[in-house]
Amino acid sequence: MKKIITSTPAIFLILIVFIQTPSTQAEDLLSLYKAALQENPTLRMRELGVDRAKADADVAVSRLYPQVSLQVSGSQNYTNEAGRLTDYYGQRATLSARQAILDLPSYYRFDGARNATKQAESEANLARLQLTAQLIDSYLEGLQSDDEMEQLWSEKEAAAQQVARLLAMFKMQMAKVTDLSEATAYLQQLETRQIDVANKADAARIKLRELSGRDPGELAVLARSNFPAVPYDETYWVRAALDANPDILARAEAVKASRSSVASARAEHYPQLSFLIQRNESNQDIDNLPRREFGVNVVGLELRIPIYEGGRVNATMASAQAQLNIAQQQLEATRRSVERDMRLVFASAIANHARIESTTNQVNAMEQSVTAQEVGFDLGVVTVIDVLDARRRLFRARLDLAKARYDFLRDLMGLRMRSGGLRTADIEEFNQWLASR
Repeated sequence: MKKIITSTPAIFLILIVFIQTPSTQAEDLLSLYKAALQENPTLRMRELGVDRAKADADVAVSRLYPQVSLQVSGSQNYTNEAGRLTDYYGQRATLSARQAILDLPSYYRFDGARNATKQAESEANLARLQLTAQLIDSYLEGLQSDDEMEQLWSEKEAAAQQVARLLAMFKMQMAKVTDLSEATAYLQQLETRQIDVANKADAARIKLRELSGRDPGELAVLARSNFPAVPYDETYWVRAALDANPDILARAEAVKASRSSVASARAEHYPQLSFLIQRNESNQDIDNLPRREFGVNVVGLELRIPIYEGGRVNATMASAQAQLNIAQQQLEATRRSVERDMRLVFASAIANHARIESTTNQVNAMEQSVTAQEVGFDLGVVTVIDVLDARRRLFRARLDLAKARYDFLRDLMGLRMRSGGLRTADIEEFNQWLASR
């Protein structure tokens, strides 16, 4: 945290800040973005979830492929026939190959697993966009705090000079003690504000470190003051979000997967047909009685017709149908939420773009007002309270201008993020608006 100084020449203040600031290379948004994509554990978990979903799909489809098994057994047998005890070693080997011909439950389970894989991919994409949005928001929060801190240092220097001037005038009985108290209170207010802003800047950098896994150090500043208007209209952005928002896509795939689960449960009522090839070799019969070694080859069709399983199939269908209903309601809720957020962000982007021009004009007018008030104070036609009030309004207007710029950038990126269209190229374009300090 920078040291708070009440009255020091501007050059000395700049030297102090320079000495206390770590000598680190400025980090731009693109470098932190690339680091976050590689190192962020939350995103990695989502990506690993895609791998797991693909493996589950492989498990499901394996039931539709040939199933080959070898069963070998050996036993020591003892017989008692008419009081005559004999023993012998028996062995049996069975090699089976089975290919499903009609297995609708397994097919629907595989179809649902494929949809679950697409759902996992959409969720991973959503996590990537959310990570990018958090990174951009934290970066802009850090830049906004740094800008406010610079304005505070400048404003505090002017306020400190005003206090020093009033103190000298007070000693010569040319200023009121109330004016000196008012100016001193304003200076103290700026010092308190510095503490809060420094804390916000530290919090933004801590968040950036968490997201990217690296120390952001000094941030590259925003070098652009004029920004293009919001492209397209509200209808375009809403339609784009409803068509491509990854959260909606994930919920839609969840609905498809649930439908497949219902179909798979229902298919348990249907017959299942398999093609079977089998080779049996043994030296004992079915009752384990000894006989000469023999071999049997079997080629046939195996038909399984379910009749009754204690209500298991019906209960499974009811559970799957309930899950489908839940997934459909979640999809509808997500669509409404995304549409609402998109409309709000679009309206905010339009308003903040207009605020940039409005607050720019306000800053220009307030700068002229402060100059006039200071001249009037020198001439004795206005009080120091008038000067301080004008400076407060100018300081507030500058902060409003900076906030309008950063909020507009947040909204602009938010529109692209919610429509699923935020790409690395967009980060690179935005990164070109930044410059090293």
